[in-house]
Amino acid sequence: MIRGFWRRIFLQRRPRASVRSGRRDEAHRVLRRPRTSVRSGQREEAHRVQRRPRASLRSGSLRELAPIALPIVLSQAIDVLMLFCDRLFVSQIGKEQLAATLSGGILTFMMTTLVTGTLGQINPLVAQYRGANRPHDATRVVHQGFLFVLFFAPAVFFLSRAAAPEVFSFFNHGGVLLSSELGYFEILSMTLFTAALRQVFANFFIGIGETRMVTVASITAVALNLPLAYALTFGAWGLPRMGMKGAAWATVIAGFLPIGIFAVRFFSTDLRQLYNTSMRPRFDAGIFRQLVRFGLPAGLETFVNVGGFTFFTMVMYSYSPDVAAATTIVLNWDMVSFLPLLGISQGASSLVGRFLGAGKKKLALRSAWSGLKAGWLYSIMITSLYLSATVTLIVIFAPRENVVSFDGVVAIGKTMLRISCIYFFFDATYSVLGGILKGAGDTLWTMLVSNTAMWSAAVLVYQFKERVALSPIGAWWVLTAMVSSLGVLFFLRFIQGKWLNRLMISA
Repeated sequence: MIRGFWRRIFLQRRPRASVRSGRRDEAHRVLRRPRTSVRSGQREEAHRVQRRPRASLRSGSLRELAPIALPIVLSQAIDVLMLFCDRLFVSQIGKEQLAATLSGGILTFMMTTLVTGTLGQINPLVAQYRGANRPHDATRVVHQGFLFVLFFAPAVFFLSRAAAPEVFSFFNHGGVLLSSELGYFEILSMTLFTAALRQVFANFFIGIGETRMVTVASITAVALNLPLAYALTFGAWGLPRMGMKGAAWATVIAGFLPIGIFAVRFFSTDLRQLYNTSMRPRFDAGIFRQLVRFGLPAGLETFVNVGGFTFFTMVMYSYSPDVAAATTIVLNWDMVSFLPLLGISQGASSLVGRFLGAGKKKLALRSAWSGLKAGWLYSIMITSLYLSATVTLIVIFAPRENVVSFDGVVAIGKTMLRISCIYFFFDATYSVLGGILKGAGDTLWTMLVSNTAMWSAAVLVYQFKERVALSPIGAWWVLTAMVSSLGVLFFLRFIQGKWLNRLMISA
């Protein structure tokens, strides 16, 4: 009995003895090893089992889309800031000059999109080649883009310069407005070449998921453009006072800087090793055919849409100077709000293209829904802003002098801006899904539907204005109905799922 008693005491106090000898940790490890190893092993295994589905859910989710789309959205917002500030500077000169920046700017945008709209297909093509693990073909897509710019851009440039006077005269623009439009367009149209080269590089970086480069390039362009536009518009810091032409020249000059930044990164060591970006450019008939086959309908869609939008804008300008100024201001805010949607659309298109190229249709569909949800959340934010600060958003463009003459602009503009709140949700749906459908190769359907809707609305407004004296607000309601119908039609096309079975790249 005594021996058993001391034995129990000894066994119970053995850890305490190990503490005195400096071996407390070792004693705990020995005594608790079986219990700890079983529980911790089961716990770690349970965590691994629970975390596997969560990790897979990140693919195609908003968490994966955000790092891709946010830099593009930021770059679009920065570009919008540049346009906004240029027009804000010009608004201090006069209503006609402010209106000319929109009409001349839209005509420039229209002829530019025929080139850049086609080049936009570089993004999903590069993404699909990346998903298919064919990085060298992604670089060949870039080379075909440069060749397209070399042969196609000069033709578009000279044809648009020759047609511009006839376009403005068709809508009975005259006097100060006509001379301002032509002077602004002749300078700004030179951005066709810088915008096209920038698009080639930018869509490559979006396609490979390196979207931060797009943001960096946009920041440098704005950092140069804003002070230069201010100086050349008002004659600051010893530079000549050139008015609205100065703002146009600043945009042209600033356009060269992002191209240089893109080129340095494109030929960097890691991209040369991974994508062989230093390979000798050559014509690749197969890839060039893919770019033109899927890109040209997208470019034509944008070109014809902007043409219809330009037609609509010119009709609005023919009402009165107040309507022209109000239309310019509201459409300027719509452009500010709309361009970030293109960033969401491009990011979702890149993600969808990568998963389609890898044969992962479920993840491609999940990515598309993530982009659509992001667009809807953004539309709610913009609608709230329009409703809460309607008058402020109009009055910010009022000139410093002769403010009384701006009252008519405010009255018309605030009504138009409030109506815009109705269609912005549908505009977000149309914009995001348009990028996704075109990124999957469904470019012909998107072209036919959007072009038909846009031109139907433009012609309807023109005819009703001449025959039944349609008011400017009535014309704006027609625009609202058109955009809303596009949102519904594109959503119906999306949920059918036929676009998931398309693939632009060859086997």
